Amino acid sequence: MSTWNRTGLPVRAEAFETTVEGYAPRVRELCPPKSLATYAAGFDRLVTQFGPAPLASVRLIDLEQHRDSVRREVGATQVRRAEARGRELRSYDPDAHGHGAAENYVRSARFFFRAAVKDGLLDGSPAADLEAPPRPPAPERPLTEDELSELRRIAAGTGKDPDLDVMLLDFLRMTAARREGALNLRRAHLHHAQRAVTLSEKRGSVRTLPLSGDMLRRLDDFSRDRGGHRPQDHVLRYRNGEPLTRRRFNSLFDRLDRHCDWSEQLDVGAHWLRHTTLSDIAAVSGLRVAQAYAGHKSGRRSAIEIYTQVEFDDLVAAYEQVFGPR
Repeated sequence: MSTWNRTGLPVRAEAFETTVEGYAPRVRELCPPKSLATYAAGFDRLVTQFGPAPLASVRLIDLEQHRDSVRREVGATQVRRAEARGRELRSYDPDAHGHGAAENYVRSARFFFRAAVKDGLLDGSPAADLEAPPRPPAPERPLTEDELSELRRIAAGTGKDPDLDVMLLDFLRMTAARREGALNLRRAHLHHAQRAVTLSEKRGSVRTLPLSGDMLRRLDDFSRDRGGHRPQDHVLRYRNGEPLTRRRFNSLFDRLDRHCDWSEQLDVGAHWLRHTTLSDIAAVSGLRVAQAYAGHKSGRRSAIEIYTQVEFDDLVAAYEQVFGPR
C-alpha cells in the first residue's frame, strides 16, 4: 500500500521504516563490481549525510544541496593538498575543482534510489531529476611528439618497475585503449599471425585493432617473463606475477607529474594518450575510421554508412600511416 510524504512522491510504508544506512548494504549487493568501485564513495557520502533518515524522507532539494556541498568540499581539499605538497594546479580557486566528485555523487544517488524503486520501497526516486554540475572545458589536447617522448623517457628512468610503465605507455599510445583495455588484456588477445590485438573494454564491448609484430612480441615476452603462459593469463603484470591494477595508472601519472614541468597543471593521464592517438588516426583517415578505432558506436546510420562501413583493412591503413609498417 502506498502513501504520500513531503517529497510529493508516492511511497510504500516500508520506506518509512527503512533508513538510508540500513538500505546501503542492499545497494552494494545490487551494484555490479566494476560500478561499485566508482559508486562506493557516493554511497558512503549518502550514508554519512542521511544515514538514520528514512528513505521516504529524502527529497530532491536535499540531494541537490548535498551535491553542491560535496563539490565545494572536494574542491577545497584538492587546493589545500596541492598547496601543502607544492603541486601545480591550473587554478587555485576551489570552485574550479570538485566537479568530478559531484558528478560521481549524482550517479551514485541515482543508482541508490533507483534500486529502492525496483525493490518496491519507493514508487518514485527523489534522485531522478538530480543533475550533475556542468563540467568546465576539458584541457585535453593531442600531445606533441616531444611531449610523448619526454613522458616515455621519465617512465623509463624513474619508478620501481620502469619496464611495466614503458610497456603500458606504448600499449596505450598504439591502441588508444581505455584503462579497461589494458587491465583486461589476456594472452589469447594477442594475434601474432593477424598482427592484431583484441581489446575488451567498458560494458563488455570488444574490438580488434592492428598492432605491429614487434609490439606483439614485446607484450608476449613481457607476459611470459612474469609468469603468463596460458591463453587466459593477463599480459600486463607486476614483477610478482599479479595482474595490473587501476592503482598503477594513478601512481605512474602522478610520478610523471613530479618529474615533468608541464604535465601537472594539465593533469595528464591515460586518456590523453587515447586522445592523441585518435586525433592522429582522424588526421590521416577521417572521423569514421577514428570512431571505429576508438570503439565508439554511432547512432542512427544512413544507408551509405551501412554499405561503406569501416573494415579492418581501413584500420590497418590508418595504423601504418601513424605508426609505420606492422
